[in-house]
This record gives sequence, structure tokens and C-alpha cells, in this order.
Amino acid sequence: MTQQNAEQAYLEEYIAIKLFKDNDRYKDDVYVAINGKNCVIKRGEWVKIKRKFALVLDQSEIQDSKAAKLMEAEQNRFVGQSRGAG
Repeated sequence: MTQQNAEQAYLEEYIAIKLFKDNDRYKDDVYVAINGKNCVIKRGEWVKIKRKFALVLDQSEIQDSKAAKLMEAEQNRFVGQSRGAG
């Protein structure tokens, strides 16, 4: 098996995940699409999805976390500058 075939097989492998569910912001199912292929993931239940979709969810979570940290840092910088100007 070539490395490309092995990587493709890895991404296509099914894995079990469970997405957090509440009655507010995290109540709807999650739609994930990659290059024209898609899946809908039900929240609050164990489901099997292809690893490639789970990796997209992981990357999205990482990106959300970095964005939140950046927004907090910028807010703190703004507050600090405002105090210095006043």
C-alpha cells in the first residue's frame, strides 16, 4: 500500500464521537462538508463518522479557541490603552 493510499484509508476510517449537547447554543445537529462530501452529526449521542469529518471538527474547535484568546487579548489591550489615555 502506498503512503497516499494509507493516508486515504486512515481518513476514511470510521471512529466514534459524541458531541456536547445542551438546550441552548449546542442543541442542533452539526453539518460538516469536505470537498463535496458531507455528513450530519447528531448531538448528545455516540455516532460513527469518518475520521476526516472528526478532524475538521477538531480544527474548528482549535480555531475557535485561538480566536477567543485573541479577542480577549485585544480587549485587554484596548482597556489598558483606554486607562492610560484617561
